[in-house]
Amino acid sequence: MTEQKNPRDGFRLITPIRVRYAECDLQGIVFNAHYLAFADIGLTEYMRALMAESGTQPSGEMLGGFMQHFGGDNWVRHADVDYRAPARADDLLDIAVRITRFGRTSYSLLVHLLRGDELLNVVKLTYVWFDPETDKVAPVAAKFIEAVNDFEIIKPERAVVNA
Repeated sequence: MTEQKNPRDGFRLITPIRVRYAECDLQGIVFNAHYLAFADIGLTEYMRALMAESGTQPSGEMLGGFMQHFGGDNWVRHADVDYRAPARADDLLDIAVRITRFGRTSYSLLVHLLRGDELLNVVKLTYVWFDPETDKVAPVAAKFIEAVNDFEIIKPERAVVNA
C-alpha cells in the first residue's frame, strides 16, 4: 500500500494544538500515551463540528448535547498507534480526523497528527455505539451516520451487515 503524498488530503476536520511541556518525557519528546489524548481532542472537535454542521446548538455542555441530538454515544473498543516521528514541547501540531468506516454497532476513526506537512503519528480507533440510558451497545444511530456522510470529503465505507 502506498501512502498519500499529502497526509492532509481527505480530512475536512483539522484542528490545531500546541504541545505543552508537561506532555513531554525526560527525552524532551511527547510521551507516547499523549498521542491518544491528542486523538481524543480531535474526536471532540469532530463531534463539535458535526453539531454545528447540523445547526444544533447543544444545551449545556457539548457532549451531553451530542448524546441528546444523536441518541447515543461511543466507547473506545480498539486503538492502534503508529509512531512515525516525535513531537516536542511547544510544537504546533494539527490533528486531522475522519471517520472511515461504519459497522452495525461500531465505527472507525483515522487520525493524522501533523507538524506542518510532516506526518508524526497515525492513530486508528474503533468505537462502539451505546445507548446512554441502558449503557448497552446499540446500532450506530442512522442520524449520526447521515451527519457524518454529509460532513466527510471521503464517504465512510459501510460494512455489509446481516440484520
